[in-house]
Amino acid sequence: MQTSKRRKLPAYRRQKQRKKYIRSQTVTTVSPKISNTVVMPVAEPATEQTQQTGTRSNKQQFRFVFIAVTSITLVLVWLMQNSISAYIQLTYHRNVDFSQLKSSKLWHKGALFGTLLNENISTLNQSINDFNQNLIAHFNDHYAYTPAFLAQKKLEEAEKEKHRQQIAQKVIKENTLKMDFSLDKNDQVFFAGDSMMQGVAPHVQRWLSEQYGIKSVNLSKQSTGLTYTRFFDWDKTIKDTLNNNANIKILVVFLGPNDPWDMPNPNGGSFIRFKTQEWESIYRGRIKSIIDHAQKHQVTVLWLTPPNMRRGKLNEQMVYLRELIHDEVSKNHGYVIDTREILGNNGTEFSDILMEENGNKIKTRSADGIHFSLQGQKIIAKHIFDRFNISPQTGADGKTDEL
Repeated sequence: MQTSKRRKLPAYRRQKQRKKYIRSQTVTTVSPKISNTVVMPVAEPATEQTQQTGTRSNKQQFRFVFIAVTSITLVLVWLMQNSISAYIQLTYHRNVDFSQLKSSKLWHKGALFGTLLNENISTLNQSINDFNQNLIAHFNDHYAYTPAFLAQKKLEEAEKEKHRQQIAQKVIKENTLKMDFSLDKNDQVFFAGDSMMQGVAPHVQRWLSEQYGIKSVNLSKQSTGLTYTRFFDWDKTIKDTLNNNANIKILVVFLGPNDPWDMPNPNGGSFIRFKTQEWESIYRGRIKSIIDHAQKHQVTVLWLTPPNMRRGKLNEQMVYLRELIHDEVSKNHGYVIDTREILGNNGTEFSDILMEENGNKIKTRSADGIHFSLQGQKIIAKHIFDRFNISPQTGADGKTDEL
């Protein structure tokens, strides 16, 4: 057996030792301390060539932006020339002088294109809005709203539509009133009635004459009505007056208080009893006949209904006549004034006192419980006078007597 010269070990022992040593040398030891290395970028110094390239690039970008903005501005001015001119005129009260440009066909085409573009944009916006609204409504009606909500919505829409129709009818009625009661200095007003009209008409006549120079005709006669035509025939009197005076534009009638009696039979024989069907038919026919005469001459009819009376039986009779007159006149397109409302009493009870807003009391009826007091006459007259739509050219101060 061979031995090592150095350590005097057997050869096989030396080889094993050498291999063990070599393996131990290949093991990598890791230190418990780990150092973090940060790589820092180092800027290279800019060269003169790089600086010139950057400057040239900035100039090109500025030139591009400037040309683009200028071109867009010129195109907008070309298309919106009419809007620009209108804005300057309305804002600065000055005209824009485009006289030199207007001669150019190209400039003129810009105005046409601008107008066409605005119209198309408006149409497109409206179409988009309509589409959006329809889409929302369809979604709500078919997916979002419950049946109970839809039913409530329909009721609300029906109420709104009814309210709109009422407003429209009110406007139409007001315009019709203005036309039907229009007067100028050449027109006349015709007053027909009993003793109650005899107290009211003179006040209206005086105001028309003094303030507007408008003439009037007053044929009021006490104890007259539509029942006893042999004593005084209002139908014939009104017909003849309208035929003989083409200047009459408005007919004011106050009849009824003298009519609650049995009526002489027009065909002879016994009297026709008050409130019977035959009596009412004849009475309605006489009202209609008067209105027909007026409408034939394009004359507006304003009919005053009787107020409440102090005596109970007479008051009941007035209630019946008031409803009959109101129905027949309205049915034949005449206008009705309920004197009860003017005197502050809408019911069926008699009252001779009008309470003003300031608490003052005005006595409106005379001691007999039938006719009006002086103050009551003026209140009724003022209401009639205010119905007239008198032309401003006629000239007036618009004042009436103090009540």
